[in-house]
Amino acid sequence: MGDLSKLKIAVGQPELVSGKPSVNEQARERMVERAVDAGADLLVMPGSLENPHDVHLVVLNDSRIDVAGNAVYLDACGESYRIGLEPDDMSCDFAVYCDVTPWTIEADEEDQVEMGFVPAICLRPVGMRNVAKNVLAFDGGTKVYGADGLPICVLRDDFEEDLALVRFAGGNRMQEPCENKLLAALVKTMRRFDAQVLPWSPKWIIGLSGGLDSSIVAALLTLAFGVDRVIGYNMATRYNSATTKANASALAGTLGIALRNGSIEPLVDATGEELAQYGYGEDAMTGLVLENVQARVRGHLLSTFAAVEGGVVVNNGNRVEAALGYATLYGDAIGALAPIGDLTKTALFDLARAINGEFGSAVIPENLLPQITDGGFEWDTPPSAELAEGQRDPMKWFYHDWLIATLLDAENVDAAACDVLERYLEDRLEGTEAGRWVGFYGLYDPRAFADDLEWVLRGMRTAAFKRIQAPPAIRVASKASINAPAEVQGEIEPSQRFKNLIERVRSLQ
Repeated sequence: MGDLSKLKIAVGQPELVSGKPSVNEQARERMVERAVDAGADLLVMPGSLENPHDVHLVVLNDSRIDVAGNAVYLDACGESYRIGLEPDDMSCDFAVYCDVTPWTIEADEEDQVEMGFVPAICLRPVGMRNVAKNVLAFDGGTKVYGADGLPICVLRDDFEEDLALVRFAGGNRMQEPCENKLLAALVKTMRRFDAQVLPWSPKWIIGLSGGLDSSIVAALLTLAFGVDRVIGYNMATRYNSATTKANASALAGTLGIALRNGSIEPLVDATGEELAQYGYGEDAMTGLVLENVQARVRGHLLSTFAAVEGGVVVNNGNRVEAALGYATLYGDAIGALAPIGDLTKTALFDLARAINGEFGSAVIPENLLPQITDGGFEWDTPPSAELAEGQRDPMKWFYHDWLIATLLDAENVDAAACDVLERYLEDRLEGTEAGRWVGFYGLYDPRAFADDLEWVLRGMRTAAFKRIQAPPAIRVASKASINAPAEVQGEIEPSQRFKNLIERVRSLQ
């Protein structure tokens, strides 16, 4: 066993890029230069965003490494050390291993202390990984643990590169945790997506309605790319309120981004006239048809604006809307990226306040944020697609946010729904995050509760075809969100357990 107090180890967390070995080599070279300047005997760092076994060990300062079978031996400082490549290798002097798990809100709320038996270095990379429809964020936060399993050195966890010189004898840097981490995750991952996927630096085109979701996305775009690369478009109809139009104007002015105003009514009317040419009467352009026509006209215009500007359209949808299919295909469901596509509305309330804190002013208007009261909440401007007179979103905010996250984050949606029903039978969900909202929305009525649950499940099943065609989203909600199985279209029969439980709920007095 070597004397660890003599050893100086540079621990690096480089920014890595999937599929770009030359870029990653440059990142590793930056780490080597910093480690040499720090006088390290050994540099350890992760080598990829995908492979937890890709640990890079670079000897410095006349040190030498030998590999014998599965063992790695380091000669440095006149000592010989055995390096383990697994956290539970108890026969080594110290262990080095990688954690390439993407960052999520869920993971950040977990207890991060890891117990071990030998000193260990848990490497975490920085970067963005784009996998099919999932855009994953890696935050860093590399930690070094002493033999007692407690951290003795912590690197930056704000999604930026870092390197620290570590002595197992102590006296190391303990970086303070990143504040407003969700905001940092979104902004920095958007920048990396833009740089890696859209390297020609296009304009970002956003439909700016003046509602909460588009206001948040506009602020994120501005933080990520600056005012010159963001263009907002307010595409009003007779159903848009003066409040939201004023919100859009005020937001654009505060952010300093361009805003172009117009009415889509002529195009909507022209669509009705085209329908008449094909033999449809005036009653064809009513109800849901009219709502979807308006949304698709907006999608058409945004795509055209993007073509003219050499830009791309951003998607403003959130996780609850995506789950329920509350979006129009080829309308508000378009876009190159959905920055908030993995966030519930309740998560957006907190994000809006973090954004306001970042700007130092109420960039996101307070009239878009609910004020919690003893009886529930009050809202000056409730969410609305504004596609019909007096329209309000059909979601039961706070309650549906919890319910949909509970269903989506489970391994099996049917089993999770059964668990919700059993809990309702037991105590009406008292003691859960959703408990206070059950009464607020009148769901102490068992039939109303059962009907609402079936409405949510039905929406989730029938919206699969929309989600399949949806833009990629930055996945930050949970590990389950990252690892969700592929969508399956078509009707799925509920289990007998679910059928029995929902009938028991309906039979309650």
